[in-house]
Amino acid sequence: MTKAQNSKLVVVESPNKVKTIEKFLGEGFIVRATVGHIADIPETKGAVDPANGFAAVYELTERGEEVVVQLRHDLHFCDELILATDADREGELIAAHVVEFAEPRVPVRRVTFNAVTKEAVLDALRGGRAIDEALVEAAKTRRVLDRLFGFEVSDVTRKKVRGNATAGRVQSPALRLVVEREYERMAFRSAAYWGVEGLADAGFTFRLVSLDGRRVARSGDFDAAGAVVSDVLVLDEPMARGVAGGLDSLTVVSVERKPVQRGPLAPFTMSTLYQEALNRLGMSTKESRVVSQMLFDKGLITYPRTDVAVHEPASRGEIRAEVERLFGRGAVSPSERFVTSKKKVQGAHEAIRPTDVSVRVVPGLGGREAAMYEMVWQRTLASQMADAVGESVSLVLRAGGAEFAASGTSYMEEGYRRVWPVESAGSVPPALAVGEVVSVASAEAKAHATQPPARYTEASLVKELEDLGIGRPSTYASIIAKLRDRYVWSRSGELALIPTVTAFAVHRVLIQGFAPLVDLRFTTEMEAKLDMVAENGTMREELLHEFFFGSGTGDGLAALVEFALVGIDAREMVAFDLGVDPASGERVVVRPGKMFRGSFSPYVEVGGRRRSVPDAVDPSEVSLEWALARLDAPRADRRLLGLDPTSGVEVWVIDGRYGPYVSRGRETRSVGDGVSIDAVALEAALALLAGPKPARRGHRRR
Repeated sequence: MTKAQNSKLVVVESPNKVKTIEKFLGEGFIVRATVGHIADIPETKGAVDPANGFAAVYELTERGEEVVVQLRHDLHFCDELILATDADREGELIAAHVVEFAEPRVPVRRVTFNAVTKEAVLDALRGGRAIDEALVEAAKTRRVLDRLFGFEVSDVTRKKVRGNATAGRVQSPALRLVVEREYERMAFRSAAYWGVEGLADAGFTFRLVSLDGRRVARSGDFDAAGAVVSDVLVLDEPMARGVAGGLDSLTVVSVERKPVQRGPLAPFTMSTLYQEALNRLGMSTKESRVVSQMLFDKGLITYPRTDVAVHEPASRGEIRAEVERLFGRGAVSPSERFVTSKKKVQGAHEAIRPTDVSVRVVPGLGGREAAMYEMVWQRTLASQMADAVGESVSLVLRAGGAEFAASGTSYMEEGYRRVWPVESAGSVPPALAVGEVVSVASAEAKAHATQPPARYTEASLVKELEDLGIGRPSTYASIIAKLRDRYVWSRSGELALIPTVTAFAVHRVLIQGFAPLVDLRFTTEMEAKLDMVAENGTMREELLHEFFFGSGTGDGLAALVEFALVGIDAREMVAFDLGVDPASGERVVVRPGKMFRGSFSPYVEVGGRRRSVPDAVDPSEVSLEWALARLDAPRADRRLLGLDPTSGVEVWVIDGRYGPYVSRGRETRSVGDGVSIDAVALEAALALLAGPKPARRGHRRR
């Protein structure tokens, strides 16, 4: 390799981009990937020095060391370094670290492109700029904030809850949302009510809305305690069956027709893509992040980590032209849609779109990538299409003192609905006139019950975080991943995020000791302040000082940690306080359990009695009765084999963390892998205990 053959070194983030960009550039270029960040602040207490202007030393990661060795080698054969990492705070910091650690002795140029296409890449390489130091400072500030919060607050949660309980500046408010939604569900009391629904011979459905002049209750007429909050009639079963049983015809008493005009949804941002991918395709946020990045790296969609729901003017023109080509001029919206946005410093990229909107199906693309690409293509074209135009029809029908309602919508002009799938408008009543009599095909009384607030899914949690201004597009997937790693779980085949036993205990610590820092408004305001640092890097130290030392009212991180370590009683950081055992008068609580040699188990406790419980237990099933039954139930993980005839000591067989073993007092012997505890007899256990004690082995997992 000679300098003449390869004179420019191009550095990107993702290894998936390398071959594509090499194909665009041809000879004279070396393309390398950093594979994300190459350096980070060590995860050790004291790595950030608040007393010295919040100085933080970045160290190369293990992978970063390999990357830098390769880059230094490549630079011997290059006369220019081109930094083409992603066009956001984190990409800017990666670019800065490449310069810091690779120490190039050639000219350095920073370029960005929001689509991996030949035109976009070549156009970017014709320009260039210096590294944006304000963006770098914003990224460093965010990392310092995260490290300070993580180091200091996690130190408290580990000591007050258990050894692997961690906290995070954005993770903890997200945890708060999930746990507090669960508290709402636990406080909820369902209300029962009845209704009447039916089907007319004409093919439309109807429902009872009033009886003898009083409106019939629906779910919105009850509060969270199950009490009626409106002046309504709450039907019981006999009343509902009485109405349904005598229904054979209905008379139309009013007909209302209204024009309907509905426009498309905005183009995809990262968060709306995550939400739609989960709801429509069943993808987790982690999978959505991976698949969207792969589509970007293959040059099929524009930069996915954006929070701006606006396409660039040239892109809008291409989209509108493609709509006209496929569906005719009438399918294009009269004027351009989604042309303005309150752009954010972190997300100054256009909305997600295919790099070539004329390609609906990509040859060779299959599975989840094809499904997401199709969805992006649909949403992109729909964003510049005409409204769906139709008519809604609402009927009021009567039989004696009972009034019923029926409604539906029909569309004469489908507009954007031609490419963006939407739910059916349902059955539409036919053209009826006041006074007409409609025959009833069927009618039935139906029991209903009010439902508690829905648990968050990954999609709805991302939407809530975005609405609150917490986090950024590039962080949502990692937030969800951290929650799933320690604090939430889902039932097989379900999407709802259920907080663990540990999550409730950690939430108590956070609210009792760090309420100002996990206040949702505080987290939102911090994101806005980071944007200000990105515009003016000199604000960094002022922001960090206020965060750590506070404004003189004891609201800084340092003061809160000091209070929490002394003022929070670890014994009181229970997950659930279930009341008093009627037999003993002792409190019944569920505790998260402490880490010990890599193992832990939450447990229910009353007096001196304990029994382990799963960390992933449904809070809706946790009650005083549940806990007492758990304490009294025989243990499935151990069995009493009998008494040693010589010493009179109990002999047990136990299914332990490292396999089954037998015990006699403090003596233990392993039974062997693959042996069920039900297959072990007293004689076999005594023989094992009489044998030589095996050499001690460490069980710590590296």
